[in-house]
Amino acid sequence: MSFSVVNAIRNISRVVPVSLQSLKLRKPATRSLWYLSNPTNQFVPSKLSPAFKHTPLGASCPCGECRGVHTQGDKELIEFLSEEIAAEKKTMSKSRDVSNLDGFDVKYNGSEIALSKKFNDEQIEITVNVNHSVDADISEGDLNTKAGNPPQAEMKSRPQFEVKLIKGKQVTRLACSYIQDAGEPVEDAPNDIFTIDELAVYDGHHNEQTYAVAGDILDGYMYDLLMNLLEERGISNEFAEKMSDLATKREHHLFVNLLENLQSFIQGK
Repeated sequence: MSFSVVNAIRNISRVVPVSLQSLKLRKPATRSLWYLSNPTNQFVPSKLSPAFKHTPLGASCPCGECRGVHTQGDKELIEFLSEEIAAEKKTMSKSRDVSNLDGFDVKYNGSEIALSKKFNDEQIEITVNVNHSVDADISEGDLNTKAGNPPQAEMKSRPQFEVKLIKGKQVTRLACSYIQDAGEPVEDAPNDIFTIDELAVYDGHHNEQTYAVAGDILDGYMYDLLMNLLEERGISNEFAEKMSDLATKREHHLFVNLLENLQSFIQGK
């Protein structure tokens, strides 16, 4: 197959999904579909769960169940959070955070995950931020399910990530993202699960004045070579899947922690 034909296949497989991204149906992914399936779309508990505890600060609580200072909205939110936290913990991974992923050292800092390793004379650094990265694995057919029987879908984190290849002060930076919906596979086209969105090469630090080129306007053969370059350094489809699993686990832990912090705040602890 000639290079021109390869380029055409690559361009079709890359450009078409990108051009359709703005038209892609956004799925109403939520942590808990209970609220959507409630006929009244309101959470009005009939009784307090055992996990619900008020802080006894006075006699002005309108809920009628205790002497804590809480509004009706506080009561309902705390009750919901108690049930949501319990449900999320049942599905939470019991394994510890890994410190190494396929030869990359892994470090955590809040919502950010940093992976790094040496490759010949290069330092490879990958930065991932799990904020706003979660979507539900629901097919379009599942979206037609009646509200009374909502689909149960696994929440998956597919964050954007940045790869830096560093030699001294010289840096090649590739901004990448997971392909959310690749559509029907194209014969003889690469089966990538992530794309290169942006390429920049610079000295020192990246800033707003650094020139960068969008991945979807690169020559198709050059794009292939860049993907090969990443794969030779261990950043392959298989690695990207593992990194997505790592991000999913981290994001889930942070989400449960957020719920617990919110519950403590409302309870006044």
